[in-house]
Amino acid sequence: MARQGKSKKLQTTATSIEILKFLEEVNGARVSEIADNMEMPKSTVHGHLSTLKAEQFVTQKADFYDLGPELLRLGYQVWTREKGYVLAREFTERLFDVVGLRSVFAAEMSGKAVFIQTASGKKTGWMHERPGNRLSLHNTAVGKAILAKMPRTRVEQIIDKWGLPKETENTITDKEALYAELEAVRKQGYAVNHAENFKELHGIGVAATEKTGNVVGAFSVTGPEHSFSGPDTEASIADAVIEIVDEYELELALA
Repeated sequence: MARQGKSKKLQTTATSIEILKFLEEVNGARVSEIADNMEMPKSTVHGHLSTLKAEQFVTQKADFYDLGPELLRLGYQVWTREKGYVLAREFTERLFDVVGLRSVFAAEMSGKAVFIQTASGKKTGWMHERPGNRLSLHNTAVGKAILAKMPRTRVEQIIDKWGLPKETENTITDKEALYAELEAVRKQGYAVNHAENFKELHGIGVAATEKTGNVVGAFSVTGPEHSFSGPDTEASIADAVIEIVDEYELELALA
């Protein structure tokens, strides 16, 4: 009986989380819309929303529900819990000023690349690079830069958990090919993404470590292919990213 009760509670939690994810995806919704999407009775959905509302995980205006301020507080806690994450904001903006391409800092969490800081100046920010968004590690410049700094056993754990899903025709989906790519990253000091997670989107990423050698995250710049074409362009951009990361690591060590 106890085991059944525990299972029921876990399912209840999972359902509440799915409701929150749906509200985030559609920028808020009514009970009927949530119920239809999740194929659940309205009464059940309303029960979840009432609990979430009581804890300020959602807000309610008439019959419309949206994400609440408690999520903002928890998100800010994640965003600022590591001094390296806070410091990365300055260097992400500096990277954009130097290179002129959209710049991000991402950290590995549960085998995914989670965006922590972004900088795009007056350019419109891309939706997939919003802080908190998650992408695969094997097909992004930041991800491959991070993987290259990890022990092989940890890389294998991540592959076992998430696989190597194909996003574009350029995505690496073979384990041995990925290991070869990571070795190349170690040798050249930076990772590249040649339209491997989004068509026509290219990037260069460099991992950042603490003085202990632990990976804090990685910085990357992204843009269309022509931004990286031409004699020595990729190498010169990579040198600029490496220089910013070196400065970041020094300041982090002295902080």
